[in-house]
Amino acid sequence: MNTFLQELSKKAAERWATVLLGPGLLFVACVLVGRHQGFTHALDPDRLRAYVTSVSTDRTYQEPAGLIMAAAVVLLGAAVAGLAASSAGGLVERLWLPAGTGRWARPLVRWRLWRWDRRARAYSTAEAEARQELARSRLRGVAAPDRAGELRRLRSRRDAYSEREPDQPTWMAQRMAGAADRVARRYRMDLAEIWPHIWSVADGQVRDDIQGVRDTLAGACRTAAWGAGLLAVAALTHWWPAAVLGLLLLLTGHRRGRAAVDTLVPLVESTVDLYLRETARRLGVACPHTFSAAVADRVIRVLRVGASGT
Repeated sequence: MNTFLQELSKKAAERWATVLLGPGLLFVACVLVGRHQGFTHALDPDRLRAYVTSVSTDRTYQEPAGLIMAAAVVLLGAAVAGLAASSAGGLVERLWLPAGTGRWARPLVRWRLWRWDRRARAYSTAEAEARQELARSRLRGVAAPDRAGELRRLRSRRDAYSEREPDQPTWMAQRMAGAADRVARRYRMDLAEIWPHIWSVADGQVRDDIQGVRDTLAGACRTAAWGAGLLAVAALTHWWPAAVLGLLLLLTGHRRGRAAVDTLVPLVESTVDLYLRETARRLGVACPHTFSAAVADRVIRVLRVGASGT
């Protein structure tokens, strides 16, 4: 037992150092350098060298007590920054995957709907033109021009943005909502309601795969949070390299977050396909062949009765 706890503590310490403390030290360094360099001398190596030399030759930091105190302050600042970034990562995730569409989200939904409508109109127009050309070609007895590739490209462009009219403020939220819609159409089940039960039935490897993607998404949110923090440093110190680095981290985090959600959605849907019948049986609902509408109704009644009983 002691060995297990020691290994667990070691892994927790390694994770802390990798995920939070390392980026926190970089953040503290950006704060110190930005505060000294400012905007005018942002990339002045001589000014930075003089600053480092003055700090290293300061008698306060040459004494053991002063050196330990300075190291403790830097490590504490890095740890606090890491905790703040971890908390801010949760906020970023709630912004990317909001639980609902409140008043703040309505302008974003309208903007996404406008963009989707442009893509949908482009596809509909091209499809109508292709049909007209096909009809004219048949009347003339000639071969119609092949526009299948163009139609596939326009349809893929529309569906990549959203498979239906957007009703979510972000692409990631729309992607997850699309998974819930497909589960509802296929099985007449609410994904949010049945998912905890499917998760408890699913195989360990499946859960590890989903959790791995989920951790990747959390890491992407933290990366975006670090980027936002560096943008704040740039605004306060006027050290523009922090803004460049912060913008790069924001874009990287967002790209990784989209990739994680794009991987998570088919994993969730395939898990539902594989374990929904087993979940129904575990709930006491017979499901001999297919998950029919009648089976879905009985499962819903079991879940609702269980929820009302608690």
